[in-house]
Amino acid sequence: KETVKVENKEVEDTINEIVKMRAKASENKQATSDDKKEKLPKIDDEFVKTLGDFKNVEDFKEKLKENIKLEKKRKLRDKKKAEIIEEIIKGSRISVPSILVESELEKMMAQFKDDITRSGGIFEEYLKHIKKTEKDMRNEWRTDAEKRAKSQLVLNKIATTEKIVAPKEEVEKQMIQLLEHYKDADPDRARIYIETVLTNEKVFKFLENQK
Repeated sequence: KETVKVENKEVEDTINEIVKMRAKASENKQATSDDKKEKLPKIDDEFVKTLGDFKNVEDFKEKLKENIKLEKKRKLRDKKKAEIIEEIIKGSRISVPSILVESELEKMMAQFKDDITRSGGIFEEYLKHIKKTEKDMRNEWRTDAEKRAKSQLVLNKIATTEKIVAPKEEVEKQMIQLLEHYKDADPDRARIYIETVLTNEKVFKFLENQK
């Protein structure tokens, strides 16, 4: 177990980034001249209230500190997960069917395209910019796809052996939320995805508790 700490400097640095982003957005709206200096807003109670549901500056800093702490915990846990699964794979003899690798590549590519679209970009234009084809990217990602396929096979085996299953109530709850955000999503594929994610989480909790 590692203790996660958030230094005051981390909070102040994050606040400064938020202020600069807000000032930049304000400048763009006003179409200011190039020679006009960036005017940073004053960090007071009124300003933080424009950022969200905050009572005052202290409330804003406390909630920001908690968010930074949660993010650091998430990254630490993701690192631990990767270390655990890496060690298990090292001690396992696994033959990964090519269809599973291709399936992982499809998921990785679909997620990447979705991320670009959501950020306002166009996938084809992105490929032109980096001077690569979709086939080039798939070839570059193949090793990671193989590792992801191996990881999932290991997690599936542990879940089966230890009789670990995703809670039905939680699956249904997340199904509703997912289909509300992605109305054109296929319900069957959505259910498989959610069950897999929740089962994996329970497997990792099981592994973390092993001596």
